Amino acid sequence: MESLKLPFKGVVNNIRARYVHYKQDWSSAIHSRFGILAPTTYIFFASALSVIAFGEQISRDTDGSLSTVETLASIAISGIIHSIFGGQPLLILGVAEPTIIMYTYLYNFFKDRDGLEQQLFFGLLHYV
Repeated sequence: MESLKLPFKGVVNNIRARYVHYKQDWSSAIHSRFGILAPTTYIFFASALSVIAFGEQISRDTDGSLSTVETLASIAISGIIHSIFGGQPLLILGVAEPTIIMYTYLYNFFKDRDGLEQQLFFGLLHYV
């Protein structure tokens, strides 16, 4: 009952607890110079390969409405936002198969209905 009175209390408590480590995470990443280049490159390519594979699958399943480019852009934007607010410069994000399945089912639902075409599918994606 207490959590209903104070929404986002857990998020605020997490930010307060994490705040003391936020500056150290970024400064240690910056001061490591080339020591962080190898892990960063590895993580980038490991993440990019799955995004490319799932992007190709979603492109095939949605008849080209969504493709690898949109998938890569969404993961890049999400990664930047998560790393800045999370204070984790090497945060790893990726595409998961359940996301692809959900987009495929939504696309097929809108495609097969008269009046519910691709425009509404793309409008719905803004809210997912």
